[in-house]
Amino acid sequence: MESVKAEETWVGLDWGDKEHAVALLTPATGALVRFTVPHTPAGMGQLRERLAAAGVVRGVAIERSRHLVVDELLTAGYTVYPINPKVAKTWRDASGVQASKTDARDAETLARGLFQYGGQLRALKPDDPQTAELHGLCHGEMALIAQRTALVQQLQAALKAYYPEALDWFADWTTPTSWDFVVAFPEAAALRVASRKKLCGFFAKRGLGPRPCWLAKIDARAAAPAWCADPVTVAVQSQWAAALVKLLHAVDAALAVYAKRIAAVFAAHPDAAIFASLPGAGKKLAPRMLIIFGADRARYEDAGGPQKLSGTVPVTVRSGGQRPKEKFRWACRPAARQTMHLFADCSRHRCDWAQAFYAHARAAGDGHAEALRKLGVKWLKIIFRMWQERQPYDEARYLNALIRHGSPLIARMRETATEKPAACEQRA
Repeated sequence: MESVKAEETWVGLDWGDKEHAVALLTPATGALVRFTVPHTPAGMGQLRERLAAAGVVRGVAIERSRHLVVDELLTAGYTVYPINPKVAKTWRDASGVQASKTDARDAETLARGLFQYGGQLRALKPDDPQTAELHGLCHGEMALIAQRTALVQQLQAALKAYYPEALDWFADWTTPTSWDFVVAFPEAAALRVASRKKLCGFFAKRGLGPRPCWLAKIDARAAAPAWCADPVTVAVQSQWAAALVKLLHAVDAALAVYAKRIAAVFAAHPDAAIFASLPGAGKKLAPRMLIIFGADRARYEDAGGPQKLSGTVPVTVRSGGQRPKEKFRWACRPAARQTMHLFADCSRHRCDWAQAFYAHARAAGDGHAEALRKLGVKWLKIIFRMWQERQPYDEARYLNALIRHGSPLIARMRETATEKPAACEQRA
């Protein structure tokens, strides 16, 4: 550990909704000061005054990377270290087996942990405004998509309870047409008595008819056996389904706004061409790939950084004389893991070597998800190099490298035909 000057102070801050517990640790003198500040602008002023009076503040440890308090500290010029809550818990457990958990003690634990392990930690370096906005937009979009998925599942559950016939009409219930169908024909009885002209008009108005698949369903509906549904259940569930449809349309409208803004911010980003060139990334995944890397080229030393961040590389466990074991990496950013899973899957339908790599992994006994994870590892090595050199993807360059190294993927590519499904991006 480097020498400690008498005036140097390490700070731990346990944030809260109404107030924040703060601990100031000065190791050279053994002094420990504890206090709280309210979560108000005035409270932030008090915090800055106390820190200014503490001497040289080496850093502030807090279990958040995005928070109003973090913004205040960064604006005031302090170095902030975001601490994973699991790491903070380990520090707390190491200080005592049965010690009580309080906000004040948590703040002290963060301060002592920062003093002890600060050399191994990375200070928070916020993204540039453009990348930060794209980051927030992409995460907001993903949250809305998750909300839409939850609402679709609730709608399907309601239909199963009173109107299972409707479920057979659509394979994809994330489309507005399927939701509008429930409103236009709210129960089985309404669907049965609806005229052929009305049903054909419903699909034609949405650019889906007349098609043989719809005509077959329209003509077969009257002959299908009817359920003996309870009228009360039908009335209650149909009202609930109508409410869910309204919510789905609201989420869908918000997603359209997000998509438009993401496209504009991404197009103006200086690194947009790099990630837009990736086969299979498309307008959904390319911006999400960009925020995994960011714009700061010093963020990662090598491809291992984004690989660990996205959970594509396993954790190696060694103990005594036992053989090393590889375990699934749970500690990662779930959004980055999902992005790499989707991109790897889409890339194999747009890139021959990626499909060959996937096929080789499956032939070796890997499952679908495992093969995509390994393909993600491969891609991140390539993307890291592209990102460092600020160059878009060059398929010929990579294929030439495979040929030079005598990769078995070249032979596999001759055996594998590339599929190009149109719905690849829809899942993103």
